[in-house]
Amino acid sequence: MSSPEPLRHLIIPGALLPLPDDQPRPALPPLPHLDALLRRMKPVGAIVCDDETPSDPAELATARALGLPSEPGRIPWAALETGTIGTPCAWLMPCHWQLGMDHVLLTDPVHLQLGEDQSRALLSTAEPLLREDGIATRYLMPNAWLAQGEVFRALSTWSMTRATGRRLTPALLASTPVEKDAALLRRLQSELQMLFYTHPVNEARESAGQLPINALWIKGAGVLDEPHPPRADVLVESRLVLAEQAQTGATLEQATAAHHEAWKALDADTGARLLAALQAGQDVRLTLCGPRQALELAPAPQSWASRISSFSARRRRWANF
Repeated sequence: MSSPEPLRHLIIPGALLPLPDDQPRPALPPLPHLDALLRRMKPVGAIVCDDETPSDPAELATARALGLPSEPGRIPWAALETGTIGTPCAWLMPCHWQLGMDHVLLTDPVHLQLGEDQSRALLSTAEPLLREDGIATRYLMPNAWLAQGEVFRALSTWSMTRATGRRLTPALLASTPVEKDAALLRRLQSELQMLFYTHPVNEARESAGQLPINALWIKGAGVLDEPHPPRADVLVESRLVLAEQAQTGATLEQATAAHHEAWKALDADTGARLLAALQAGQDVRLTLCGPRQALELAPAPQSWASRISSFSARRRRWANF
């Protein structure tokens, strides 16, 4: 078996475990490979997201690393992930909106546990309505349907991680410079809510104590004009995010333990691969992503003395960015 292609850019979302404001951040466990990388690297760039940025730092860092359009809210993830070229498309994500008088709150999708049968049944109901307005849909997975149509070409969409729990206005839910497209999407959302309201799937979900699916979240809209081949040398390391999702509802102690175990597994695997590439002379990158910032690091040509003296400061910055 041939050895994997050298890893040259490791992107780590979820580097900071969400904690209450008054909770001290616990020290990370020993991470020998990542510590060795930090001793040999320096910050070369940062992405900062404020409350009005529709994309999260990890999405923006990944888009830049892959050479995608990286305007916040305009990254064509659906086109990239499905290999769709030349046709505007987006992901439609079945979701639950908590509806207010003048705003919407998006419920964390991790709570929905939507299965394939329920998802396909909802899509079969929504598809004729969407088709009437020039939107073609295709089932790909329970939590995401591929939608194609001109309405998605200039659409700006919010990351679900950024939007969850936030007050969202109609303008944010359909942000596009093409007013007729914004009006179409607002109308569709209203009609879909009525379609889903008494749907047998939702009757079954509510009888089982589950949240109903009452809306579709639009994500990753845009168009790719040319193919973007897969990049085996760029890796988005998902272990920390998956560990956090798996601990929904857990105690702080349990969540912290799971977070630390994920860090140790990451360090032993992809951390070791990136360190090996650095030691082989590769021009590697390490990007650490929190909820508001992403910090990119690159090899730092400097003396051993300055590496050692700056190491503790870098690890503190990493733990608190």
